[in-house]
Amino acid sequence: VELVKYGAESASSISELVNMLPEKKVIWLMVTAGDPLDKVIDELIPNLKPGDIVIDGGNSYYKDSQEK
Repeated sequence: VELVKYGAESASSISELVNMLPEKKVIWLMVTAGDPLDKVIDELIPNLKPGDIVIDGGNSYYKDSQEK
């Protein structure tokens, strides 16, 4: 909220955030591996279209991300 004073935009949910992005979405995640990452991805999926890109920038085992 503090950064909004400096021009940042805020969102109150993942859905709202995704809808603020351009039509062709590239989303970089930095989320702890395991259940926390799975929960974020599960929230993202319904808001994405074919061709959107999600990058798991955390330290997850790469095959975990391929499972989705």
